[in-house]
Amino acid sequence: MIKLHLRDLAPYLPPLDGRNAQEHLLLDFNERTVPVGGHVIEALKEHLDTRGLQCYPAYGDLNEQIAAYTGVSKEQCMFTNGSDQGIDLIVRCCCPTGTEAIIPAPTFAMYEQAALTEGLVIKRPFFTRADGFPTKEVLALVTPQTSLIVLSNPNNPTGTAIPREAMLAVAKGAPHCAILIDECYFEFMSPDSTMVHDVASLPNVFVTRTFSKTWGLPSLRLGSIITAEANIRALCSVRGPYDINHLASIAVKAALKDSKYVFDFVTEHNTLAKPAFEAFLRKRGVEFWPSSANYIFCYFEAPRDLEVTLRGRGILVRPKTDAEGVVGLRVSIGTLKQTQRLIENLEDILDSRQKLPPLTDAPSSENTTETN
Repeated sequence: MIKLHLRDLAPYLPPLDGRNAQEHLLLDFNERTVPVGGHVIEALKEHLDTRGLQCYPAYGDLNEQIAAYTGVSKEQCMFTNGSDQGIDLIVRCCCPTGTEAIIPAPTFAMYEQAALTEGLVIKRPFFTRADGFPTKEVLALVTPQTSLIVLSNPNNPTGTAIPREAMLAVAKGAPHCAILIDECYFEFMSPDSTMVHDVASLPNVFVTRTFSKTWGLPSLRLGSIITAEANIRALCSVRGPYDINHLASIAVKAALKDSKYVFDFVTEHNTLAKPAFEAFLRKRGVEFWPSSANYIFCYFEAPRDLEVTLRGRGILVRPKTDAEGVVGLRVSIGTLKQTQRLIENLEDILDSRQKLPPLTDAPSSENTTETN
């Protein structure tokens, strides 16, 4: 009964087993590394005290509040079950089976997962440390068969920012394609980096966002799509009426009402924690990708061995493979205190290595394909 092209498609399996926020410093999934504001927890408790879990969710003005925060009209916005559902909806609604998707690599696996599920043919130009986003290569790959171009801004796992002029060039150069711009980590970037204000003039642009990262609510699954009004009407006809649980709605409304906890974390990350880790990498001579997000893709010697050693010290990071097949570590950045703990452990491990015979990188059974 299963469609032929789906029979050999590998499942999307993030390596979540064994992660515990009480036992580990979680620097492996680009999450907010400290709890959300207490007012968000209190709003959830208050709702649970009403004993209304047996009722279908009523969202009230959730869409209006998200649109107001984003700076667009409510007709240009819809909420989704995380940004993953937004990605899936855009591909399902815009991309006929057998057409082509341009997905610059390395990047978040969900783009290819959604594209392959719809039977698309994928073309992969590459991000590079020297040149960043491959604008010319992307435009050169566009054909009448292209139905989707993905712009992950900033890109995961490299943290590469895509200049606005490059995104505009792609959107205008491929007007027949859906241009999926994933702004999952938008809050860590400059406000003028967004494309949400271009959706009225560029109806082929679809922007996805999430409340999972800076807002600290990945377990509740709520994201959004911002695009032209006509696109929203069509996408809403495909999304189910109750796809988002009520607790997610309660939490996001509380977070939007008082977002200080979000931007205090962003400020500490951008001005203190991330610069401290970058300075450490430079001091130790470790190469890394310039990043506009809350993670850095860096190239330590024997990275898998280092990941295992850090795990033994209660710190989780992620091995990743770049476009050339070289394994590095994607390290999420938390608070300054957490970053200092990471640096102290890395200093100790690297100094100890210098006293030992040359390392042979430890084998790993982990699938290093980008998953989150």
